[in-house]
Amino acid sequence: MVILIKDGEFVDEHGRILNLRGVNVAGSSKIPYTSNNISSGTVGKDVTFVGRPFPLSEASVHFTRLRACGYTFIRFIVTWEAIEHAGPGIYDTEYLDYIRQVLEKAKEFGIRVFIDPHQDVWSRWTGGDGAPLWTLEVVGFDVDNFPLCDAALCQQTYGHGQSTPEQEFRRAAGDEENAGTLKFPKMIWPTNYFKLACATMFTLFWAGKRLAPHFMVNTGKNGEEKINIQTYLQTHYINSMAELLKRLIGLDNIVGIGTMNEPHSGYINVADISRGFDQSLKYGLTPTPIQGMCLGEGHAQKVGEWSNGMMQYILGRPDRWVMVDPKGKKAWKDHGSDSHGGNSNGCVWRQAGVWDINAQTLKPELLQPHYFANIDFGKECYVPFAADYANAMRAVWKTPPSESPSQPLLIFLELQPVDFSLMPFPQISSKSHEGLVDVVNASHWYDGITVFTKSWRSYFSFNTQTLRPLFGYNSIFKTHVSHIAAIKRLGVENMENSPTLIGECGIPFDMNGRKSYRGSGSKCANVNGAPDSFGQQTTAMDHTIRCMEANLASFTLWNYTPDNTNAEGDLWNGEDLSIYSAEQKIGRNEEDPYFIYDGLRAARAVVRPFAQCIATQPLENKFDMKKRVFTYRGISNVGGETMKVDAPTEIFVPKLWCMVESDMKISISQGRFEVEEQKHWFTVKYWPSESEVEHSLEIRFT
Repeated sequence: MVILIKDGEFVDEHGRILNLRGVNVAGSSKIPYTSNNISSGTVGKDVTFVGRPFPLSEASVHFTRLRACGYTFIRFIVTWEAIEHAGPGIYDTEYLDYIRQVLEKAKEFGIRVFIDPHQDVWSRWTGGDGAPLWTLEVVGFDVDNFPLCDAALCQQTYGHGQSTPEQEFRRAAGDEENAGTLKFPKMIWPTNYFKLACATMFTLFWAGKRLAPHFMVNTGKNGEEKINIQTYLQTHYINSMAELLKRLIGLDNIVGIGTMNEPHSGYINVADISRGFDQSLKYGLTPTPIQGMCLGEGHAQKVGEWSNGMMQYILGRPDRWVMVDPKGKKAWKDHGSDSHGGNSNGCVWRQAGVWDINAQTLKPELLQPHYFANIDFGKECYVPFAADYANAMRAVWKTPPSESPSQPLLIFLELQPVDFSLMPFPQISSKSHEGLVDVVNASHWYDGITVFTKSWRSYFSFNTQTLRPLFGYNSIFKTHVSHIAAIKRLGVENMENSPTLIGECGIPFDMNGRKSYRGSGSKCANVNGAPDSFGQQTTAMDHTIRCMEANLASFTLWNYTPDNTNAEGDLWNGEDLSIYSAEQKIGRNEEDPYFIYDGLRAARAVVRPFAQCIATQPLENKFDMKKRVFTYRGISNVGGETMKVDAPTEIFVPKLWCMVESDMKISISQGRFEVEEQKHWFTVKYWPSESEVEHSLEIRFT
C-alpha cells in the first residue's frame, strides 16, 4: 500500500480514504543509549544512540505488539545529536546503519514510517533534546555555567542552580551536596524556551542573518571562508537529515519526513524584551529576555518565580521575586579562539547593540527594547526554511521505477501546538515556495490541563485557548472536538487543502502522584478480566481518541517507550506518557492469547477497532468503549458523483475485544461483508450496495 494525497485526504492506490493511526517510537530516543548524563567536553560527543528506540534483537516483539494494536503508521523519533554528535560534518555511521536495520524490520510487519527530527528546547544542555553540544559551543556558550546564570534548567544539573527551592534547601541543610536530592519539578521544561540559552539558539537558527548579521562563522582552514550563523546551523541540520535519508533509500515503507518537532521562535517577534514573553506557561524562575541576557554576563537580577496556580492564571503575577546572583560566573566563554570558528566574544546580543554596560553607572542598560519585534516568524522564517529543507530531502530521496504508483516523500510540517502558540499559523503555498508540495499538517494536540496537572477530571476543566472554565463532560468534549477541528481547518485553509495528521496526542500515566503504581493492582491493569488500577488513565485516553474520532482525524499517539519504568517514566525530564511499560506486565506466557497486550497501559482505550481503509466518504468511524460498540457510517455519493473504488472498506478489529469471530455481532444497512482472521486481529471487509447513497456497519462485542 502507498499513501498518497488527494483532495485533502490520505488515500491508497485504490483511491480509498485512509484513517492513519499509530504511535511515536520512542520517548527515550531523545537521549543516548549510554546514559542520560550531560556535561561539557567529550561527554557530549562520545555517546551513542544505537539501541534507541530498542536493541535490534527486540524489534520483532515490539513491532508485533504495535501491529496487534492496529498501529501500522509510526512517527519514528531521531535527533540531530544522534546523527552528528561528534562534531560538525562528522556523522555517526553506526547509528545510521542501525536505523536502516530497525526500519527494515518495521517493513516486515507492514508498518509504515515517517521520520521525526525531534527537538524540545533545542538540546539536552538547554533542558530538552535535539541539537548536538557543539552547536552551543560555536555560538560561544559555556554550558557548565548555565545553572548559576539561570540560562537553562536541566534535570541532570537540578540542585546546582538558582531556583528558590534550591537556595532554601541549601540554607536548611547547610550542605550544597544534598541539593542534588531535590525532586525535579514536573513539566517545567517549557520555561526553558524563554531562558537565555534556548531562546538565543533558536533566534540565531531562524533569523541570524537579520538579527545577528555580525555573527560570521569561519568554515575554511585559514578562516578565509565565513558564513552567517543562521546559514551555518541550518545547513548542518539539513545535511544531517539528508544523510539519514540516504541510508534509507529503497525502503518503500518510508512515507515521509518532518521538518522539526515543535519549532520555537526564540526571541523573534517579542515586542519589548524588558517586559518579557506573552507565553501562558511560566514555571519557576522566569527572567525577562533582558534579564536573561544580563544574568548570562554575570549581573544579578531580581526575577519573578511562578507556580502553576491562581497567581499566574487569575492574577497574572509571579508568586514572589527572587534575587538571582550568578556569583561572577558567565554563560559565555572567555575571550579567545573557538575550536569551531564561532563566537568567543561574550553575549551575542550585547555585540548586536541590544544592551550594554552604562559607562557611568557600570550597570546593564537596555538600548533597543524592540529589537526583535515585528517579524512574522511563520512567513519570514519557518516557511522559507521548510521549502529549502523539502527540496534538500527530495534531492537525495529516490524511488525505484515501477508500473504501480510509487510512494512520494511526504513532508510533515508543524509549528508549536496551536493551543499554546505565540504566532499565527502561516499561509503555505506550493506556488510561492518551491518544494512545498505533498505536505501534511502535522500539528499536535493535547488536553493541556490533564497533561500539566497530571490528573483527569471529567466534570471540570479549562479552555486552554480562552482560559474560561468548562463544567460537565459534554462541555469539555465539545470544546476539545472544536479545537481539533480548528487544527484540521489549518490544513484546508492555510495549506491549500492539505491533509492533517495529529502528530502528537496522549495522556500522562503518572497521574495523582503515581497512585496507579502502588500495590499489586498496578501489575493487573492491562487486559480483559484484570483489575484496572489505570481506570482514570483509561478514561482520559478514551476521551482523547474519541475527540480524534469525532473529527475523523488521523493521529500518532505520544508515545511507545519500550524501556519505560515506574520510577523514571519515559526517561526524559520526568515525562511518563508511554502506552507500554514492561513494569506493568503481569507475566503472561506466550501461549496466552492476551500475551501480546501484556504491558500495555489503558489497553481498552488504546487498542480499539476502526475503519482503516475506506471506500466511501466517511461520516462516522468511532468506538464506544463502554458500550463495546463500533460504528462506521459513510456515503457513496459526494458532490453529486458516485465514488467508485475497486476495493472494500476494511475495519481493523483487535482480538483484545474478541478472540473468536462469534464474539462479534456484525450488522449492516445493506451490501455484504466478510471476515478474515489473522493471528492477533480480524479484518472485516465491507462492500455497500452501489444503489444506496448512505450505508452503515455496526459491530457489537459480546
